[in-house]
Order: sequence, then structure tokens, then C-alpha cells
Amino acid sequence: MPRIALRLCSDEREDVRRLREVLKKAGKHRLDLRLRAVQLLSEGTSIEQTAVLCEVGTTTVKRWVATYRAEGMWALISKGPYQGRPSRLSDEQMKELADIIEAGPEVSGLDTGVWTSPIIADLVRRRFGIKYHPSQIRRILHKLGFSIQYPKQRLSLADKALQAIWIRKELPAIKKSPEEAWRAAV
Repeated sequence: MPRIALRLCSDEREDVRRLREVLKKAGKHRLDLRLRAVQLLSEGTSIEQTAVLCEVGTTTVKRWVATYRAEGMWALISKGPYQGRPSRLSDEQMKELADIIEAGPEVSGLDTGVWTSPIIADLVRRRFGIKYHPSQIRRILHKLGFSIQYPKQRLSLADKALQAIWIRKELPAIKKSPEEAWRAAV
């Protein structure tokens, strides 16, 4: 494969070197790696060798070089404005969903006392006509400021004397003896 000629003047080489030092000190190793690839290519290293040294694919190195050529070294270290896919729920719908969740499931006509992500996913589908997976619903709830709450498990606070009476008198009446259980099985 032909080498990609990337020639840097002495000032550009010095700028790349200084910026790499700053990035290393700041612990930005992934950003430094991009500049290292540019530096290696400018020193005559092939794309394949650069990819191996940087432990990335050759396509990644080519993309970094194209970015460097088009926009300069600052474009290589900026993370960019990527925000992910836009939400299918509008801001008004998000506010309405938050209000519904705040009011509780009983107000929405549900017979449960707690919200679960599958229940909310079904509510969003019925109310807004938008289908979400329960895992995405959890992300939306987090974005709205809600967190997962787990109920505390408490042991029954029943009267010990009443429990002893129940065990002595009522349990034998409902529990089969081993002989009765064997006869029922045969």
C-alpha cells in the first residue's frame, strides 16, 4: 500500500509535540493518540505501521489524517458537538410525563402502587403513540431527574405469642402428615 505523504513544517511539528505533552499531562491519552498518529506519519511511518503502533485500524488512521488535513490539529482533539439521536418525545411531552409520574400510578388508572419501566413504556406508547424499550425509558426517567427506588424488605412484626398459637393449633390442621401425603401420591 502506498504511503500517505504527510509533511509538517518545523513549526507544525513543534506545535504537535507541545500539544502532545499537554495532553499527556492532562491524562487525555485518547486525544494524544491521534496526534501521535499524525506525528508518526509525518516521520515516514506507513499507515499500517502507524495503525499497529497506535493499536487502531487503518481506516481510523486515514480518517484522522483527513481531519488533520481539512481542519488542523485542533479538530483532532475536539470532541465535537455529538449529542446522540434527538428524543422522539417533545419537551412538552417530557414535562407531561414527569407530571404523570409525580402524580403516581393510581391517578393514571393503574392498580399498582409502583412505577416500573415496562409500565411507563406502555403508558408512553398509549399516551403519546411512541414506542420505547424499557431500558430507554430508564434513561429518559434519569434525564427527568427520577431515580430507581427499591422497597425495603421488612420482616413481619406479628405478635410472637400469636405465631406460637398458630403453629401449635392451625398449622397441623392444614398440613398433611407424611402418611397422608404418601397415600395421596399413590
